[in-house]
Amino acid sequence: DRLLELSYVAPTKDQFPLQSSSWRNALYDILSTVEANVADNNAIILFRHSKFVCTYDKFPKAKHHLLLMCRNYSTNPSCLMNVKSLNDLTKKHLDELREFHNLARRIAAAISGDAYQNSFKIGYHSIPSLHPLHLHIISSDLDSPCVTTRKHIVSFSSDFFVTADEVENHLESAFVDSLPVAVRAQRAQDVLDSYPLKCQYCSRSALNVPDFKRHNQICPKAKTPNKEERAHNDNGHVQLNSLLGWTSKRDLTQNHRASGRKRSRGDS
Repeated sequence: DRLLELSYVAPTKDQFPLQSSSWRNALYDILSTVEANVADNNAIILFRHSKFVCTYDKFPKAKHHLLLMCRNYSTNPSCLMNVKSLNDLTKKHLDELREFHNLARRIAAAISGDAYQNSFKIGYHSIPSLHPLHLHIISSDLDSPCVTTRKHIVSFSSDFFVTADEVENHLESAFVDSLPVAVRAQRAQDVLDSYPLKCQYCSRSALNVPDFKRHNQICPKAKTPNKEERAHNDNGHVQLNSLLGWTSKRDLTQNHRASGRKRSRGDS
């Protein structure tokens, strides 16, 4: 199993591809590089799968920070290839997502040497800055020079970060296979803006980011890793992330009509 041979060696920033246009296309630039370089010695790639690729994050927010994405080549059989965010997911994606998430868990276990991946968080930002769909595999320490703002911390320590299990549980609850997920964007933004800056190990409130980072280095409970998933509470009951909802039939109809009008005008 090639996963057992993985070794985390973070590349330097100049080893990442140059930005082709907008910074928002950064992940597409990385995926293009992945397909252009078929050799296994690309420094930004940790692991390449027939359908998926695991790359290092250019601006890691922890000691270990990886991104798992669907490879971007025309004959890729994965149904996730054209998925940009959680809002594009339906129950029809569930089996493929389970494969995607299980690969991430195996990568985390290989990196951490922990079969339960307790020291890693695996999930998505509810409102991502970049497309396409990318799964964060990140150690829970949040110890990195790239952590410089409150958002960097809260986006991984609050419900703004939707775990892999929470996505699976939400899709399992769908009563119509074709109904897309709808992230409650305003609620997600409120979480990002108002969630307290506090230690994820002992819940100590931090005055600011430097205070958080200082305490993070010395917290006596930091050696006890967090559970990677919030999907099950202490009683074993399945939990869902409150930021995830469903696109209503009314919204689907309005979007379909808007697309029809756009096509009839010849808009691009």
